[in-house]
Amino acid sequence: MYVSDQKTTNTLAVLVLVIGPWLGVSMQVWGWMLDILLLIALLWVGRSVGRQRLRYGLVFLISGYGLALLFNGVSSLHYFSFVPWAALVTLWGMGANVPQRALVFWSLVAAGILGVLPTLAMLMQGIPQESIQSFVQNMMEQYRQAGMLESLKTQGISELELQSLFEQIVNTLIMLTPGLVAITALAKWGAVYYTFLRWMPIPGREYRPFTEWRLPWYAIWGMNFAIVSYLLGDQFQWLAMKSIGINLMLVYGVVAFVLGSALFVTLLRKPWLSGFFRFVLLFSSFLYIQVTAIVLIIMGLLDLVLDFRHMPIRKKEDSD
Repeated sequence: MYVSDQKTTNTLAVLVLVIGPWLGVSMQVWGWMLDILLLIALLWVGRSVGRQRLRYGLVFLISGYGLALLFNGVSSLHYFSFVPWAALVTLWGMGANVPQRALVFWSLVAAGILGVLPTLAMLMQGIPQESIQSFVQNMMEQYRQAGMLESLKTQGISELELQSLFEQIVNTLIMLTPGLVAITALAKWGAVYYTFLRWMPIPGREYRPFTEWRLPWYAIWGMNFAIVSYLLGDQFQWLAMKSIGINLMLVYGVVAFVLGSALFVTLLRKPWLSGFFRFVLLFSSFLYIQVTAIVLIIMGLLDLVLDFRHMPIRKKEDSD
């Protein structure tokens, strides 16, 4: 009997969904590669089965995660990554004919929330202060062995001040961990979805080049919530709310930077912009990269509500 390439690929995708979580937990190799494979497999199955994509995707994912729990017990939950489940939102949006920008936004929201859940559970249990102190002492020892500690002392920086600085850096990184994990989850989903639209077209979904990337206008409310959360948390010393605000601003900053970069490339392609002026803009952007990053973030946020690409440009009237 002839087996088509389509059937072979579908079977392989189903195997990845069903066996992948069990292998990832059993071999303790669950990482970004397995997340990407599961996302690809789920979107591939959804692309193949048509209107039943959400039902099939849900069944295969439940089977895969259930198999891992069955053979490895409840302790396997510590190894789980739930980022692939964000593709269910994508499949649902496809079936419901949700507009492209809205589909991307809500899928990114789902990926970020699901990706950060295991990290939040870990942080809620608390990180022992002994672990932080041990890490700081290791850093101090490396500085001491490299001779950098003596060099800093000659500059007026004491060993106690350096240790305090390291502790602040470690605590800041711990506080920003949810945002960094969420950004990683967004990158995973975004890379897989972009790959599908670019090289494996999904029926009813149009591929859009980088210069046309944009989220729906209401995405700006997430940034508004982040700012309010940070201000209220800082004002009333609500550490949890302040942390939520900081992490959300971090995530939105990265997303806005990408959107601002897309808008910047669009502006560079305008026919009325001379080649010399393009060179000046690019050179200045790399020369003052820190300022450029801030400008791109602001552009990306403002574009959500102003839509710079479609703003009418008045032509200069002839004075005659």
